[in-house]
Amino acid sequence: MALHPVSRVKLSTQIENQLKDQILTGKWKPGERLPSENELAEIFQVSRVSIRQALQALSAQGLIETRIGDGSFISQPSIGTFMQDVIPDVYLADDSLRAVLEFRRVFEGPVAELAATRATDEQISQLAVLYHQMWEYADDADKNSYYDLSFHMLIGEMTGNPMITGVYRILNNVLRSSWHRVTASKGPKMGFYYHERLLNAFRQKNPKLCREVMEEHVANSWFLLFGDEEQANSAGQNTSKP
Repeated sequence: MALHPVSRVKLSTQIENQLKDQILTGKWKPGERLPSENELAEIFQVSRVSIRQALQALSAQGLIETRIGDGSFISQPSIGTFMQDVIPDVYLADDSLRAVLEFRRVFEGPVAELAATRATDEQISQLAVLYHQMWEYADDADKNSYYDLSFHMLIGEMTGNPMITGVYRILNNVLRSSWHRVTASKGPKMGFYYHERLLNAFRQKNPKLCREVMEEHVANSWFLLFGDEEQANSAGQNTSKP
């Protein structure tokens, strides 16, 4: 591996870190107005350009809100916001994909059970829309996998728990670059079978059944990739387009 000369940390990054510390430690409260750019430039003894860059970075992270002509204000912290960019898009090797699917096996069943107790009729209708979009793009691996992951993301949102939603964002980011190749190599048939069963379980508002179907679904994905493919393929033989 080639080594490179180190560089000094940008002034804007140092300013960003100090301001972020004030926010995350609660020294500045939600709704509180930050000092103006001129005031901050004087405090840090830097140009307004460096201050502006730091503020833009904090705004992109959802930590502050800038209102034109009124200044910058501390936003209400959100777990989902903090978790959204924890893991970037990556291409998963088989061992990494194994770890993610193993996590899904212990995570998604209980989530589906909780979601069934809180889902609104509107959310269940949207789940049906995503299911039909999976069918619409059955021959397009990229779009099919997008709607597949969106289906699971919506189930996470149904719980109303921002931490669960944040975890699903991470899962989707991690899986996005590899799930289309999984769909392309294994075909979408299993997804249709289990998503139809999940949709029906949510329509029945049956938490126990939602958990059972979800656990079977993610276990089946595991078997398709790493286990008994014959066992996995035994499901969904009679799945037909809605």
